[in-house]
Amino acid sequence: MVERDIHPDTYAEICDPAGFNPVVMYFIDWPGDPIYAHGNRGTISWNSQSWTGIGNVSDIRLPSDEFGMAAQEASFALLGLGDDLDTYLETDGRGAEATFYFGVVTERDGNTLIGEPFRIFSGVINGARDVTEFMALGYSRGVQLPLISGPSQRSTFSASHSHEDQSAAYPGDTGGRLLVNSEREAGRLRWPE
Repeated sequence: MVERDIHPDTYAEICDPAGFNPVVMYFIDWPGDPIYAHGNRGTISWNSQSWTGIGNVSDIRLPSDEFGMAAQEASFALLGLGDDLDTYLETDGRGAEATFYFGVVTERDGNTLIGEPFRIFSGVINGARDVTEFMALGYSRGVQLPLISGPSQRSTFSASHSHEDQSAAYPGDTGGRLLVNSEREAGRLRWPE
């Protein structure tokens, strides 16, 4: 189970039996043009930034909170965009950081925070896809960003160092020559019983 550090005022509002008004905030470190946005209306001032309200034009799919070897995948989509989307799609955003926060506001679709938002996902962009849809009255532009958190379960690390590597880095050092057949020789060792 994952534990989160939640501000006491935020926690109290979430636990209120009368309900609460949520907000999801998005930070995407898009190359040359970082994006600070949220899913309500208006502007939220938080963490020394102005977060622009984009309303109900986004779709976010987050993985469950669990531990394991597999990389956690998420998806973020913005819909209803204009033709300036092409300038964003021309920029390769792979590897850009993305962080999502959950917070509570004073009213529905509001922009006044109660307490402090807390991080619910962070990862890196793993591509971008144009999701333009043609409709009876024209078309709707959008972009979908797959996000990954953590290395792939197929990622491995290996290191090797040979006598040639040692000689290139330290000419005249002969210590590496003793390691050339050390693995083969170690297999022949017999320890006294």
